[in-house]
Amino acid sequence: MKHLPIVVLAILSVFVYNTSARNFTWGNPSPFDSILDRAIVIKKSKWNRVVTEHCYYPKEGLYNSWTITGIRVTDQYTNGKGGLAILLWGGPGYKKAKILLKSRMGHGFHFIIEIYGYRDFE
Repeated sequence: MKHLPIVVLAILSVFVYNTSARNFTWGNPSPFDSILDRAIVIKKSKWNRVVTEHCYYPKEGLYNSWTITGIRVTDQYTNGKGGLAILLWGGPGYKKAKILLKSRMGHGFHFIIEIYGYRDFE
C-alpha cells in the first residue's frame, strides 16, 4: 500500500510521455532576431519501418551570412505518435545546421522547423 503513489505516478508519467508532442529547441532566439527559415516536413509511415529525413540550413546551393541563434522543431502529432529531432551539426552560433528527423517504428512524422538568427555585418 505504501508504494501505490509511486506506481500511480510512474503510470501517469508514461501516459503523459506517450500522449504528448515532442518539441525540440536549441539555442535561445531574442525578440530582435529574424526568422531565417521555416519548413514543414511531413513523411508518411511505412509498415514496420522507421522513416527519416535530413534537413539542411541553408538549402543546398545557397549561402548564408546570418548567424543562427535558435532552432525550434515543433511536433504536430499530439497523440504520442510523433518522432524525434536530432541536431547533428551546426546550429546556434553557426551559419549552418543539419537536423535529423526520425519517426517511431511504423509511424510517420509531421514537424515544423523554424530557424532564427541575426545578420552579421562584416
